[in-house]
Amino acid sequence: MKTSTLHTLMVAKSIYRETKYLANSGDKHACTAGIILLQDFVELVVLAALDELDIDEQRALESKSFDELLGELKKQKIPIIKSGTIKALNKQRVISKHYGQLAEPASVVNYFNVAVTFVDSLLEKVVGAKLSEIFLTDILKDGEAKDMIKESISLSEQEKYLDALIGLRKAFFTSYEYEYCVYAFRDRDENDNGLLGSLSLGASGGMKAHYWTRNKQWIAKNVSKPIDYIQINNDQLKTDCMEIGASTVDIENFRRLTPEVVRTEKDQWHFEYSSTFIANELNIENFNYCLDLLIDFLLKKQEMDSSRRYPKIEKSIPAPPIYIDKPVFKEPSLDSEQVGVVEENYYYNVDRIVSGFDPSERYLYVHLYPQEEKSIFEGHIWGYLLIEES
Repeated sequence: MKTSTLHTLMVAKSIYRETKYLANSGDKHACTAGIILLQDFVELVVLAALDELDIDEQRALESKSFDELLGELKKQKIPIIKSGTIKALNKQRVISKHYGQLAEPASVVNYFNVAVTFVDSLLEKVVGAKLSEIFLTDILKDGEAKDMIKESISLSEQEKYLDALIGLRKAFFTSYEYEYCVYAFRDRDENDNGLLGSLSLGASGGMKAHYWTRNKQWIAKNVSKPIDYIQINNDQLKTDCMEIGASTVDIENFRRLTPEVVRTEKDQWHFEYSSTFIANELNIENFNYCLDLLIDFLLKKQEMDSSRRYPKIEKSIPAPPIYIDKPVFKEPSLDSEQVGVVEENYYYNVDRIVSGFDPSERYLYVHLYPQEEKSIFEGHIWGYLLIEES
């Protein structure tokens, strides 16, 4: 589905929610307002369908009447059910809006039911789903966060607002907030500055938390409950929001209006919320507000991530030869600390080629590791090996 189509349908859904209440109120004045909105709702869905079919690319639609828009659908072999009633709805809307004539509640309910049937039939033909099955999440990339949001929407429809809001916060955690979770560092000593930390722990999150929180000594003193593993660096959060194009205030609001969550192990979730939260925020208004904030943030983050470009790695060249007993240095300099030597029973990877602090020297940045399997990273060496010109 095209993004423009989806956004039009989301506007139509917002109008639909208002129309449903008005059309079924039983009050003549409310029903008359409802029939005016009902026609707007139907017309927006028709325009969304034509957009999806690329009709607007072929001919201007803004100058066409409602009947002509329906005609464009027929030209595309799209079946139009209840077309007579739908056209009558348009005429009733003109009478009510331009001449102030009140509509009969029974007629409005009939128009409403026919309009919903018409819309669902049209959308199933064009996009393969009924209106109730279409969400802004449809343009999110498939993945864990998207699945969590869809489940939250389903829970909200069952009025299970606490679980629904927890689900939204889980989606936020898996997409972004995990980067402030220091759980992976609970066994790392504060004096461990080796590559083990960045290679084996960074992938689990926590790298955006303040550096002093990323060790077992700090965690032992400061983490008294699971949620304490989340350590937000507010300066980093603000920087990320500016880069993504999201509002820091919106993200702060989202974090305040959803329960706090943290994931420690794969399927182990922990949460926390206040008693006043239960009393005040478990409602559809808060859920919809938080849902809109979350999707807006994730779409902007998704757009930013998709714009990143990296050097291609599909092709490679043979690894340059390295020689037994040659020294490996901590920095690209012969005066640097020696961290090891090339041993005969080692494998190696060459990651980069760099010039040394002496510009006449060139080095290989290498990863050496024993052929015999040992415990994780035991015997591994990272460092710089001087390239000796032959």
